Amino acid sequence: MKHRIAIYSNGYNGSISLKAIEGIKKYAAIKDFDTHFYIGFAASNEKPTFNIGQFNIYQLAKLEEYDGLIVFSGILNNPALAERCCREAKEKGLPVVSIGMPFEGIPNVDINNEDGMRDLVEHLITVHDVKHVVYIGGTRDHVDTIERYNVVCEILQKHGLKLEDKDVYYGNWVNETAIAITHELAQRPEGLPDAIICANDIMALAVSCELRDLGYELPQDVIVTGFDNIGEGRVSYPAMTTVDQDYVTVGYNACKILYDEIEGVSDSTITSVASNLVVGESCGCNLEANSIFDIGRRNYCRNIHAKSKQADFFNRFMRSERTKILESDGYEDMKNTLRAFYAENHEYIGGDYYIMLNKDYYDDLSSPDEEVLKDCYNTAFDTAVAMSGGKITEEGIDKRLKIPGFIKTEGEQHIYFYYPLHNEQYNYGYVVFRDGTYIIDEAFRIYEYLEKLEHSFMELRINMRLEMVNKELRFLYDKDPMTGLYNRFCFVSHAIPIVEESKENGKQAMIMFADINHMKKINDHYGHASGDRAINIVADAIKKCIGEDNAIGIRYGGDEFLVIAANATKEYAEQFKLNMVAYIDRENITGVNPFKFSISVGYVLTDPASSKTVNDYVEEADVMMYEIKNEYHKTHPTIS
Repeated sequence: MKHRIAIYSNGYNGSISLKAIEGIKKYAAIKDFDTHFYIGFAASNEKPTFNIGQFNIYQLAKLEEYDGLIVFSGILNNPALAERCCREAKEKGLPVVSIGMPFEGIPNVDINNEDGMRDLVEHLITVHDVKHVVYIGGTRDHVDTIERYNVVCEILQKHGLKLEDKDVYYGNWVNETAIAITHELAQRPEGLPDAIICANDIMALAVSCELRDLGYELPQDVIVTGFDNIGEGRVSYPAMTTVDQDYVTVGYNACKILYDEIEGVSDSTITSVASNLVVGESCGCNLEANSIFDIGRRNYCRNIHAKSKQADFFNRFMRSERTKILESDGYEDMKNTLRAFYAENHEYIGGDYYIMLNKDYYDDLSSPDEEVLKDCYNTAFDTAVAMSGGKITEEGIDKRLKIPGFIKTEGEQHIYFYYPLHNEQYNYGYVVFRDGTYIIDEAFRIYEYLEKLEHSFMELRINMRLEMVNKELRFLYDKDPMTGLYNRFCFVSHAIPIVEESKENGKQAMIMFADINHMKKINDHYGHASGDRAINIVADAIKKCIGEDNAIGIRYGGDEFLVIAANATKEYAEQFKLNMVAYIDRENITGVNPFKFSISVGYVLTDPASSKTVNDYVEEADVMMYEIKNEYHKTHPTIS
């Protein structure tokens, strides 16, 4: 036994996961196991490429390292993926349980949503005399959408009523679509229906808020109901009439069935948990003062300032985190900066927090995402940040898998939350939290946090790429592409400061000109390729002679070279010239060219007390070099 289980879930349904966690904790205490939640934020209103990046988090789980797997199949927002995850686990011999969707041969824990929905529709008809209903489902083909639609039709028909096709909408489980549907309903000539039944609370709250903005009174003008019994619906006004799903029991039962499978003591396949009608205020009930909902709102309002300040502090934390990332000088500096930052600022992320990154993504800045991130989570990850007990450390990270949370402490039960870091469909890392934290417990804080963290990491890489490109551009602008020496345009920006620095130090600077002898004859007789080789040999000689000196080499013209060196002496200049000539002689011996060539060299040393300009000295060195060159040509009229 490894004493850990994996769970695949969806962060958009965070309230469901938080409820289920309570049941999971109870069973974990009995069997002493850790729980690893792998959580994505895929949604029907997101781009397919974004969803792929979210779904990829399930690839991170090394199933062979777990005793079993639980898949929240009903909320992954991809039924085919949910089934595939279950089947892959089963094929590997790993016990697996599905929550929400039945798959052949896979144990399933289901919530009997039909009972709660029946009670809700019955309540609307028998208590509030509702006759005309509009139904807003989630995605068209989702099992929950279909199931709840069928119940609405069933109960309406029971009372001699009918749900017309024109009164059926699909809100895709999200605010935006539900708001658009609300506007369409408000523009109907016959007016609003008696009741708008929504397949979840998120859409119901969106509809309610939009209707109020349009000037309608709720529930006087229209009844709006939801499904899920989320916290936001309980403290809104009017409090949402909805259906509660007992996910505490679901979580407990899923773990029990899983461990029954692990221990081989049960062959149960389907367990159903009841759902219950929660009569709020949005249907017209419980509107009296001091109702349970009224009291709940007052308690919520008592803490509203503290919640607001907490949100402000959290936003300040995220801004500081972003600044630390973007002010970093590269990947390693970013790691060190974040570690120091989190060591002092971990109120919101908790004392056990990990950031794991694909280091190649920041080392290989020129490759596109599809190339450098092609292995997704099947690659090694670097521990960018590891914090345990509020201190920076690598404790708690499995050295073999490089994944936090794989070191089980007997008698302790912990919950680890794994979230993806990605750019569209390409994943470059993940973050891990242990146990409850502010951003996990607060609705959608975790999504907001991850979104901003991803933007910061991506912006850092963009900045690093821009710096790389700028260096390349500076190189192209500053350097001679053939030799790698500075070009003539750098004389003012690079050469003059060296001479001025020497003058300020009361030292001489060396200004040396070198020119290839008989360059035209080399090109005419042996071709320009041979001439280019000669030019490169001289350039290499200059670079070799400069070494670590405070000096630069400039390709001043076609076969003309200028060397500027700080704090020079006559001995230094003479040795520099001898070393250059010796280098060229050695190259001549190798036979790299079908000829032997030489250079003429002239130099001057600046006088720190003189008023001469750098250009004056350059002209002097140039004249001296040409005098030497002319004498050479007289005594050596041909190349050897």
